[in-house]
Amino acid sequence: MADDKKGINPVAVGLAGAVVGAAAAAGAIILADEKNRAKLAKTIEGLKEQGFKVMEVVQNEAAEMKRIATQNGKSGSAKKSTPKKGNK
Repeated sequence: MADDKKGINPVAVGLAGAVVGAAAAAGAIILADEKNRAKLAKTIEGLKEQGFKVMEVVQNEAAEMKRIATQNGKSGSAKKSTPKKGNK
């Protein structure tokens, strides 16, 4: 009957808690140093700028694709196929 019980392994929970605690402690130690905080802020700012550049490129590409699709749709609807005569 003990095999029918399903639950969370307490050892796994303990290990997960230890890992989370160690990560939090390491983060606190890193952020305690002013130089490390400055480096982290600079890195985050750089990533933010890169993200805005990528977003701008993606928006431009999407607008270009929309423009092309709109042009193709207009020119495609103007074309009408005419049946060939003589083929019976």
